[in-house]
Amino acid sequence: MDSFLESALARKPLRLVRRQAHLGDDDSRYTPVAILSTGAGEDTSDDLGHRHCAQPPPTAPREAPLRHMSLFDLVSFGVGCTIGSGVFVLAGAAAHSYAGPASSVSYLLAGFVAALSGLPYAELSAVFPVDGSTYSYAYIALGEVFAVGASLCQTLEYAVAGSAVARSWGDKFVDWVREGHSENDGGNSLPKGLEKFLDPGYSINPMAAIIAGGCTLILMWGVQESKVATNIISTTKVLLVVFMIVAGFVMSSDLVPHTKASFSNWNPFIPPELGTEGILNGASILFFAYLGFDCICNLSGEAKNPVRDVPRAVVLTLTIDGLIYMLAALALTAMLPYEEISTVSGFPRAFGANGWIWAEKLTAIGEIVVLPLVVLTSIQSQTRLFFAMSKDRIVPAMFGRLSFSKRSTPSGCCGKEKEDEIGNLRANVQFTGALTILLSAFVPFTYLDDLISAGALLLFSLTQCCLLTIRYKCPSETFLGSVRDIDENASIFSVATVRRELSLGRILTLLNVFPFASGLCFTFIPVDAVRYSLTACAANVVVAIYIAAYCSEVSATRFALERDGYGTPGRRRFRTPLVPFLPALGVYMNWFMLTSIGLKGMVMLAGYLFVGVFAYGAFCTGKSIVNAPQEAQEDLDYKSRNILPPGRSGSPPTGNPDLQQALLEGEDWEGDKGEDSNERGR
Repeated sequence: MDSFLESALARKPLRLVRRQAHLGDDDSRYTPVAILSTGAGEDTSDDLGHRHCAQPPPTAPREAPLRHMSLFDLVSFGVGCTIGSGVFVLAGAAAHSYAGPASSVSYLLAGFVAALSGLPYAELSAVFPVDGSTYSYAYIALGEVFAVGASLCQTLEYAVAGSAVARSWGDKFVDWVREGHSENDGGNSLPKGLEKFLDPGYSINPMAAIIAGGCTLILMWGVQESKVATNIISTTKVLLVVFMIVAGFVMSSDLVPHTKASFSNWNPFIPPELGTEGILNGASILFFAYLGFDCICNLSGEAKNPVRDVPRAVVLTLTIDGLIYMLAALALTAMLPYEEISTVSGFPRAFGANGWIWAEKLTAIGEIVVLPLVVLTSIQSQTRLFFAMSKDRIVPAMFGRLSFSKRSTPSGCCGKEKEDEIGNLRANVQFTGALTILLSAFVPFTYLDDLISAGALLLFSLTQCCLLTIRYKCPSETFLGSVRDIDENASIFSVATVRRELSLGRILTLLNVFPFASGLCFTFIPVDAVRYSLTACAANVVVAIYIAAYCSEVSATRFALERDGYGTPGRRRFRTPLVPFLPALGVYMNWFMLTSIGLKGMVMLAGYLFVGVFAYGAFCTGKSIVNAPQEAQEDLDYKSRNILPPGRSGSPPTGNPDLQQALLEGEDWEGDKGEDSNERGR
């Protein structure tokens, strides 16, 4: 049992993070060199005594895809992940059933709650420019078992949610075909053969499998090609939504007479029968319209300048989403009285009700065309999660194997071939695509929506805890401090660490327990006075804990990060404002909304995590690269000689300076120099 806990609570040392981030690359990712080499890849020295590494042979295989994504690529990916059902489905449901015209305020509140989680993601992505998102952050800050739990929640948000979107797309496509055939054929139904293919029964959805398979083929075609497809479809999606918004406002003005659309439909802005409680309830469901922004952090390992661009992409994605959602809600509620808005297909039915049949058809077809982008980005995000886990030896090595095989042009008739220079995770894509196809084709998601939502909320709380751990305690002795009595692999939740570090783990535990108890009281205790008072009491306890942790005189000695240069002026990294108060509020809101999902969702999430962690304990404990014996890590030692800076303390490191801003401190190189010199002496 002790060995299991030791392995489960081990954290990833920063030296390994530096290697996996490939911080010494000038343009791209690291190309390995043989350990024993007398030619290419051997260290050389200049006249000043600075050590450099000769360029490796051009035929040496790479370990990771090239860094190829610009800021525009990252924002396109983020918008492609997020904008979808939040406009096409949830806008109508929120306006009709929850808040009426005030659904725009619900979108604003939901965006604020999403930003509470998005800002920590932005900072952590700049600090640790590696693949894996929360999985990697939790591995570094909290421990291996927390990273495994994060990966389970991320799988719900990526692969499982992507399968749900594919299944939803399949249903929409079948309905669209039926409606079109009925209009063109005098109300007759589809031919029996076609009807049987589209809807064979037994909860089988063939069109969902087809669209998931198509997205998988695009990803297998090549990284560059899938990036181009993402940029084109994401831009098309934004243009379609902008058209819907502008057309709605134009229709509601005096320029178009004889329609139901009018700005007078906003009066009353807050319907009395729905009230302010409806605004809050609407925000609780509209929060999930913002899910997907964290997928951007999964691509930190492929961003050209992750320290600068990934935080910007996260913030820009949330800003674009919030602006589009608010304007869409206002346009939709101006087009029709909120009681008449469809809860399934808000904008197309609103255009049809006002006589704009062409706009109704355009919007319906546009939704069919752009919605599969969510499936493609979900599969791609899941493959990058598997890739990060394979580098840590949590999952088999096949998930991290790159393919550089030549491929024919799409037409296949010209005979032109070219090498995949970026590197594609082909086996990873094949497995993830097959999993998505099976889930979307055969699994009804009636009972899994709550599980996906609960997993995403737990994931966000875990990310905020990672930020607090990074801000107020070094994750390893080599990070930004020189606290040599702290084991770099020890978790803050281990007994010895808790004794040394004055219960940071206990503070984080209380930070999550009190909001959970508060949400349970609010959701399940029927007496209003009691549930509101208990909620307020628990919220005050959380705030008091954070004020004590932040303002206490011993916080400077308990948390080493601030006094060791994390806040040094001139460091070009995004920093979350108002820490620890914004993360504390974010944790509170996440747990509060998680309990509002209901007992079924919470029980399903607990069972899912138990099965996943049990499987990890049975098959993976002690096998990761962090827990491997020292002799098993010798094959990684050669990497440090190629990415560490010159041997003289204080010398500026070679390689990409923007990447090095994330992890590297000048004082750290002295220790690395000594270790490297000893190794060279041996």
